[in-house]
Amino acid sequence: MKFFAYFACVDSAGAKGVREHTVFQEICDFFHVDSENIVIEIVDIKRPFSEQRLLKELINTKMNRGDTIVITDLSCLGRNVEDIEEALFLFFRKEINVYCYHPRTRIEPAIECCMSFLITVQKKVDIHNLKSTRSRYRTMKKALGRKKGSKHELGILKLKLKGHTQIQTAKILGISISTVKRHWKNTFIT
Repeated sequence: MKFFAYFACVDSAGAKGVREHTVFQEICDFFHVDSENIVIEIVDIKRPFSEQRLLKELINTKMNRGDTIVITDLSCLGRNVEDIEEALFLFFRKEINVYCYHPRTRIEPAIECCMSFLITVQKKVDIHNLKSTRSRYRTMKKALGRKKGSKHELGILKLKLKGHTQIQTAKILGISISTVKRHWKNTFIT
């Protein structure tokens, strides 16, 4: 599982200033994004998603199933809803996780901007039959199983990404091995 970061800029001045921005540093530090997996693209606002050459190249050649792309906003995937939808469908088909990083909420994805994506991934809904995501979301009943929200989940994921085993992770965090096993296969969007 690799992490990739994608930044869309309007002009070359913005592209040069991206690397000094605090959000860029936070994304690289937290997700351990390698420098060759960072893509900064200058995008014309009037052009469609199909002309975002670097993003398409990243998706089609570098990224594989289970990889995660970190973006700052869904608007970098396209100029309108159709462009964003096309990009998300491309991610769905390749089973690539999309993560919206917002500096105010740190590592929590924005529910409003990722609602369709999150529901599709969580509930395995047919992506071509999404009519009204909000109305479907309102009619959902209480989810089965254990409640999500363990205070150890993020720590387990960090230690897993650093290469620790389940037993080492349990010892470092001072928790039971069953708690570690429960969260071991989780990703950022599950």
